[in-house]
Amino acid sequence: MIAPKIISAELLLCTEILLLWSFVSYGIAADPLKEEAQRFRWQGWSWLLAFRVVVMAVVAYAMTRSIVLTLFLLFIALVQPLLRFRLPMRWVAECESLCVAVAVLVPLLYIRHFHLASPWQLQPFDGARVGAVCVAGTTFLFIVRGGTYIVRGILRKAGTLPSRKEESILTEVTALDVPLSEDGVSMAASIGAPQADVEIVLESGIEISVDLKELNRGRLIGNLERIVLTIVVAAGSYSALGFLIAAKGLVRFEEFEKSREFTEYFLVGSLSSVLVALAAGLVLRHALLALFPELLAFQMQS
Repeated sequence: MIAPKIISAELLLCTEILLLWSFVSYGIAADPLKEEAQRFRWQGWSWLLAFRVVVMAVVAYAMTRSIVLTLFLLFIALVQPLLRFRLPMRWVAECESLCVAVAVLVPLLYIRHFHLASPWQLQPFDGARVGAVCVAGTTFLFIVRGGTYIVRGILRKAGTLPSRKEESILTEVTALDVPLSEDGVSMAASIGAPQADVEIVLESGIEISVDLKELNRGRLIGNLERIVLTIVVAAGSYSALGFLIAAKGLVRFEEFEKSREFTEYFLVGSLSSVLVALAAGLVLRHALLALFPELLAFQMQS
C-alpha cells in the first residue's frame, strides 16, 4: 500500500487559492466578449461582478491574512473580465492564457517567499487529498468556461469564427436572447421563426444554413468534449483520446464534403478545444499523481 503523501501548508494554500480564483473567474457567471455583447444584460452582470469581487476579497483575506495578496487577487478578479471584454476577440486566447499564468505563478511565488500557510485544516482529510481536490476543481472550472474563451479567440484569429452579417439581423437575433454556440457562433434568425434554420456568415462572406437547435447544443457539446478529453488524458489513456477525436470527425463527414469553410471552422475549433483539454489533462494528471499516489492503481490502460 502506498503511504499517504505529505505536502506543505504553503502548497496546500496555493491549491486553495487557485480553486478560489477559478470559482470567481469562471464558476459564477459568463463574461461578455467583444463583438458578442450586444443587448447583454449589463446591469445583472455588473451586480454579479461586484459580488465576485467581494467574495474574492473576503475569502482571500480569510485564507491568507495578507493584504498584499488579497489586493492582487482582487485586482485579478476585477481586471480579467474587463480586459477580456475590451480586447479585440483575436487576442482573447492570449489574454486568457496570460491571466491564467499570472493567477497561478504570482500567488505561488508570494506564498512560498513569505511562508504563508492555510488557516483551514480539515482534520478528517490530509492536506494532499484536499490539494488534489482543489487542483481537480480548478482544472474543470477552467476548461468549461476558460476553454471556451480560448477557443473563440483562436477561431477569430484564424478568421473562421462565424459572425452576423448585418446590424439589423443582429438586433433581431439578440432580441430573442438566443444562446451562442460552443465556439462563439453568432446566429441569424427571424423573430417569427426562432426554431428555423439560421444563416451563418463567415468572415469570408460564405453563408451556411444550420439548424438553430443544433447550434444551441454546440456550447454544451464543446464543454462535455473538453471534460471527457481531460479525464481521458489525466487517466493516461491516450489511445482513447485519438478514438474520440476520430469519432467526432466521422459524425461531421458529410458536412465536410459540402463546405470547405465549415471544415476549416470545425478543424480549427476542434483542434483548439483538444489542445486546451490536452494541456489541462496533463497538468491534472501530474498534479494528482503527485498529491494522490493511490490513483496509480486506478489508471486506465492505454
